[in-house]
Amino acid sequence: MKNSFFILLLLVVTACQSTLIKNDRYKVSPTTTELGSIGQSKSLFNLQNNFEARTLPKLENKIRVAVELIPFNKRLNKIYAAKAKFNQNQSKVTYIDSLPSKPELVSIRLLDVTGFVKELNADYNNDAFRLLNDTQNSKIISSIVIRLPTEDIAKIRLADSYYLTNSLDAKYILSLYKLGKKTEMLDLNSGTVVAYRLSRFCWGATERGKWYIADITEGNTRCKGITESRINEKKKSKNLYRM
Repeated sequence: MKNSFFILLLLVVTACQSTLIKNDRYKVSPTTTELGSIGQSKSLFNLQNNFEARTLPKLENKIRVAVELIPFNKRLNKIYAAKAKFNQNQSKVTYIDSLPSKPELVSIRLLDVTGFVKELNADYNNDAFRLLNDTQNSKIISSIVIRLPTEDIAKIRLADSYYLTNSLDAKYILSLYKLGKKTEMLDLNSGTVVAYRLSRFCWGATERGKWYIADITEGNTRCKGITESRINEKKKSKNLYRM
């Protein structure tokens, strides 16, 4: 009986801390999260979402992202309203379920994973690489659902491709392109992040036993092929022995 009650309690807490958006399970948290930030996700039974960002990798090259507009529904409106309790500057949204025209959220997801991994392995990201090497349990915010100003959403509609780039103050911005030409640059910090998805890193080793970041996988997806979720020192020693 006690076990059944505990399981039921976990299910209730899980439902409050996550939501399904476009068939993907997103985490909901009152804290502010930033796309591309790397840090630790600490929580009891992985239910109480608390992501502590540690670093934001430098981007020398623009990274392609997937952008999609998502109309509000009752569930998303409730989540957005709940976040307002923690942010007095959050923009107000008028949502009426019976009206056909509804306010929209924007989902932004890392699309060019290979390009982002290449940035992480570059010399100019030695600090970020060292953090990942030392902690082994760091994760990355790989997707966010955010409420942006109405004028920014209008600009997004006019674009046909989207990239994550570095601004002069080392923050990330969303660069909009139309027919190969940059048209706008949007400050993501001007919006309110409603939900996010985490991804983890997969490692690979050269023949000389040097480890590098090989891939990024969403959620609890296992690392593919010969990549490892953690650096395997025994494997490194074995490679050195063969030499």
